[in-house]
Amino acid sequence: MVATTCSLEGRFLTNDFVDLKGSYNPTLSLSERRLKRNLQILAISHHFSETTVTPGVDVSLHCTVNGPHPARFIWERDGIVISSNTDTRYAIGQAMTVDGGVMTQLNITNVRVDDGGLFSCVSHHGDTVMSHQDRLNVYGPPYIRTLPPFKVQSGQSVTLRCPYYGYPVREISWEYKGKPVNNEQATPSNRYKRSIDNTALSIEIYGRKPKLRRRRDVSSVSNNGVLVIPKVSKNDGGASYACVVKSPSGEMAKRSFEIQVVEPPQLEEIMLGNDLQEGQIVQIHCNLKSGDSPVYYSWLKDGKKIPSHLKITERSLEVFSVLIIKNVSLEHCGTYTCVAANHVAKVNRTVNLYIKVAPKWSEEPQNTSLLLTRNGHISCSANGYPEPQTHWLKKDVVSEAWRPVLEVAGGGVLSLSNGSLIFDSVALSDAGLYTCHVENGVGEPLSKTVWISVNKPVSFDVSSRNMTAKLGQQVTIECQAKGDDPIRIMWTRHGKPINPLTQRVKISEVKSEDGMTSVLELIQTETSDGALYQCRAGNPFGADVYSVHLTILEPPAPPTDISIDSMKSRSVKISWRDTTRSLAQFYSVQVTPTQRLSWSTARTINVTSTGEIRHATDIEDLLPSTAYSARVAAGNQADLSPYSLPVRFITTEEAPSSPPLGIQIEQTDSPGELRVRWLLPPVDAHNGLILGYRLRAVPQLSGLKDAQETSDKVIKTGSLYSKQETTVSGLLKGVRYAVSVAAFNGAGSGPYSIPVFQDTREGAPEEGPSSVECGAVTSTALRVSWQPIPPHKQAGALIGYSVLYAAPGRHWQNASSLVTELRLQGLHKFTNYTIKVAGFSNYGIGPSSFPIICSTLQDVPDAPAEIKVLAQSSNSLLVSWKKPRQPNGRIIHYSVYVKPAASNDGAQTHRVDGETGSEVYEKTYSLDLKGLSEGRQYDVWVTASTVVGEGPASRRVTNTPQQRVVAGVASLGGEVSVAVRNSLLLDCKSVGSPAPRTVWYHNQNIITHHPRFTRNRDDSLLIKSIDQSLSGNYTCLAKNLYGSDSVVYSVKVLPLPEPPNLRATPYKDSIVIQWDEMRHFNESLDYGLSYNLTWREDDGPWQEAWPMSRETRLAGLQQHTLTGLKCGTKYSVRVTVTDSVGTSSPSHIDVTTLGGAPIPPLTTDWLWSNATHIYIQLSGWDDGGCDVTRWDVDYRPLGSGDWVRAENRAQGVSPRERVDEVSCTYLVAGGSSGDQEKAAGFQTLAWRHVLDRSEIRAIQSTAALNTHTDILRLAVHHE
Repeated sequence: MVATTCSLEGRFLTNDFVDLKGSYNPTLSLSERRLKRNLQILAISHHFSETTVTPGVDVSLHCTVNGPHPARFIWERDGIVISSNTDTRYAIGQAMTVDGGVMTQLNITNVRVDDGGLFSCVSHHGDTVMSHQDRLNVYGPPYIRTLPPFKVQSGQSVTLRCPYYGYPVREISWEYKGKPVNNEQATPSNRYKRSIDNTALSIEIYGRKPKLRRRRDVSSVSNNGVLVIPKVSKNDGGASYACVVKSPSGEMAKRSFEIQVVEPPQLEEIMLGNDLQEGQIVQIHCNLKSGDSPVYYSWLKDGKKIPSHLKITERSLEVFSVLIIKNVSLEHCGTYTCVAANHVAKVNRTVNLYIKVAPKWSEEPQNTSLLLTRNGHISCSANGYPEPQTHWLKKDVVSEAWRPVLEVAGGGVLSLSNGSLIFDSVALSDAGLYTCHVENGVGEPLSKTVWISVNKPVSFDVSSRNMTAKLGQQVTIECQAKGDDPIRIMWTRHGKPINPLTQRVKISEVKSEDGMTSVLELIQTETSDGALYQCRAGNPFGADVYSVHLTILEPPAPPTDISIDSMKSRSVKISWRDTTRSLAQFYSVQVTPTQRLSWSTARTINVTSTGEIRHATDIEDLLPSTAYSARVAAGNQADLSPYSLPVRFITTEEAPSSPPLGIQIEQTDSPGELRVRWLLPPVDAHNGLILGYRLRAVPQLSGLKDAQETSDKVIKTGSLYSKQETTVSGLLKGVRYAVSVAAFNGAGSGPYSIPVFQDTREGAPEEGPSSVECGAVTSTALRVSWQPIPPHKQAGALIGYSVLYAAPGRHWQNASSLVTELRLQGLHKFTNYTIKVAGFSNYGIGPSSFPIICSTLQDVPDAPAEIKVLAQSSNSLLVSWKKPRQPNGRIIHYSVYVKPAASNDGAQTHRVDGETGSEVYEKTYSLDLKGLSEGRQYDVWVTASTVVGEGPASRRVTNTPQQRVVAGVASLGGEVSVAVRNSLLLDCKSVGSPAPRTVWYHNQNIITHHPRFTRNRDDSLLIKSIDQSLSGNYTCLAKNLYGSDSVVYSVKVLPLPEPPNLRATPYKDSIVIQWDEMRHFNESLDYGLSYNLTWREDDGPWQEAWPMSRETRLAGLQQHTLTGLKCGTKYSVRVTVTDSVGTSSPSHIDVTTLGGAPIPPLTTDWLWSNATHIYIQLSGWDDGGCDVTRWDVDYRPLGSGDWVRAENRAQGVSPRERVDEVSCTYLVAGGSSGDQEKAAGFQTLAWRHVLDRSEIRAIQSTAALNTHTDILRLAVHHE
């Protein structure tokens, strides 16, 4: 299908509404192939779909195209282009998307019925067109838009789409001459075809030559009526087709459309003569063979519009067009195309115009001079038609015959198609006679002979060189220039001409066969003669320059700014500055021990100059902690400079390379202790100042990991002559240990000595048994088992185990066992027991295991504690009782038995549920016994039952139901304990007929109106916010006409627990807090207690000692250890006790951990010096019980008020601080426990201060002091 656009009275309809089909199947052109490639990357990624709306709403339609460049969009409705000018309610926008696509959007506000129809968004990408179409349905009656007559091309098919709107639509049909058109009524030739198009997406692609369009598939029935006329002819012109649209409600719309058939134009072949000559008049005729008017003509030359400068005249009438060229020339030659077009088609005819023209010179060759070894070029070109051919000939100097130039010349000559002769590199053999011959078969050929000469410009074989000469020597510089005469030479120095008459130089020139040689002589060189010399030579054919860089060598000056950049134990990095960097070629570095200073035997290291201002080198194979002197000299080819002033340094320490000697070990009187003695390592293995020793004691037990139970100890030396012995405590008792010793200095620890073995004394076990388990055997027996104490924790021979157990409110009891199991007999029934196990030996009992709680089994209970039976009426009794004093389990129910006295009949049984929860005091149980006989005596008794069974019966009580009921109180009194500030409810359940009157007494005083007492309707008494003043006896008296009865409660008010009495034992980093277990009023231990311990540092925030706010503790001595504390710091501790009554007020204690500020030495042994060094023995300082964390060094000139802090640069790298020219030291030691300062002053000459930083953070300073009298201050910080 050829994509065609039909003109309708000034409008254009796309083929969505009129499709013309023909048999044209052209070969794809280059633009069409490019179009297909673009199609692969162009796509409408998002688009609108068919939409149905009601009038009055707003509608938005959009399309998005992804492509290599932004798109241009056109919106159409039923084939008519629409814009914002179509209607003010229409708005069209376009924007870029985040993924690089282009989106267009059509917004319609307040939609009307006539806005419905088939909408299309058409995207233009250059020659490529893509489109999508779908319907917008608006509810309303059907209507068909008016369209002008369709102009179509004869012989092609026509597709008519009905431009209707309105919704819904039931049927779309077509009529021709008043009769329906359908497939059944079609002509035998299948002339007409009515189809239904249900295509949701239509993509149309247009090109330029020709325009292409993809057919949409027509497959299924839809509401879009399409009429297809397969082929139209001239006879069909003026035919009218009517579209009929019907709605489901019966409404109908009908409109006719006229088809006008137009014949396309046809052109005759264009004929031209063959023998056209330049200057003639040429006419090119384009004649119309057939086609409907109007026909429009246009001409193209070589596919483009004819340029105006060609002066070609065009004449056109209705049936032909002609081009007139009055004076034809070569530039008129080309391909001419005549294009004829009417409303339906465009055709063309093409003809080639050629004329014959004799060759004419456009660029005539001339005599040329070429330069040797350079590129050469000779032009020779002519115009004509056919295109002239150019040939170059050269005359052979031997045979004097003309031969083609490519045969005579070498490979460096090339003849181009435009006639030019190219020389790649001109040689002397290229000189001679050359002829350029041009012909094209028209007229006379052209020929021109020229002479080519070759000249030699000035050149040098070498463009530059470097020369060196020692100061005072004679220097000769030679310059050889090659080239044709005449040659002129000039010498320059630093770009300025040299005059031999005014300067200390001599210049001479000698002519040679191939050029000239010039010689420049410097009689006696000076330092200023070092420069850039240039020999500048030239002749009429060129110039060249020869450069000589002359360097005058003289001994360099000695290096300056000698610096020690970094030091290690066996190497040092030294650097220096070269002020004469251009003279020094190498450097000589000498190093020798300062103690045996001898430069003649010094070690020498040669360093090659790198051209930098500052140089550095590493000196290896030095000794640790040794003073050295180093110096540097610079050298070159001339000589070696004097050496610089020596710089002195001390290598850093290295860990000792040998262990201490003579290790001796012996027991002490205390178990778990060993005394160790040793001797210093060999002096040559110290590698620095010995600061102390590390001891390692490893128990020789199987089954232990390497680090388990291993003891390490650090011993610091107090001075250079400290005593080498110590006592190692905290070891396992009765265990063999392997003890080894290692020395350490500021660089670290050395190797450990060979282990020496010794046993510790035995003692009490150090650990309690583990995995203690307990199980009930009977109601009075428990079985306890445990895992034995590990052998390395038994501290010797273990005899047996001690089992401690106690019930709540009872004292601890003890039972022993030689094995890991024990059965405890004679225990209380259904009672919780706290159990812990400890091992014991001949040296005492060890620590106990973690306590566990175990309960004995239940048993049958004892009889109820009290029972009371009262007559309640003529046929009922009221029985009341209390639970057994020994329940021996959980009471599940009570059994009340009643039978007539002196009767052998069985007793009647009543069941009452047992206890359901905890009560403030013992609950009184009661039961109404009804259905009894008046005046007959009844025996009543009660039993209690657990899961085990029924217990013994209570005492039997006899009473008689009667009409006159004496006042009685069923409630059973007794002792009642209540916590202070709580409430208490006392029952007074009474009987009697007539009903008794009740009165409450407190300690024989009648209770009347009182804010803390409340009388309830059931005669019970509520006591609120009770305190000690409300303790005592409470009596409830019930009285009527026949008698009285009462119940007495003895109320004890339990106070809050007293705060515990705290005791504290401080250590370096921990505090042990102890207090005694609180006792109850009956002096028995109370196991319902719990404790809360909080602490803080100075005025810091309070912290909990254990994760939970309350922790239940065992009876007896209470203890808790606060660990991880700071040394020498004040801490505050609070403890509260909580029981069932409440929480006590806190007990408070302030305690300070052991340790304090560092203590400076009392003598000057901590500081000594020699002629070149000052040594500070830091171990001479007493740490005050706290570990040292940092040493700070300050210094100042003597008499100055400002201290300068030595910079801390390399932590843990260098064990010394070097400060030049120190005269006085001032030390400050401090940390969390405070600071301590120490100062000492003395006079030296250019001293060095050496700071040995054992077990402290390394500090390093490069600041130099500028006077011989300075003050140095050292600060020591502790944790």
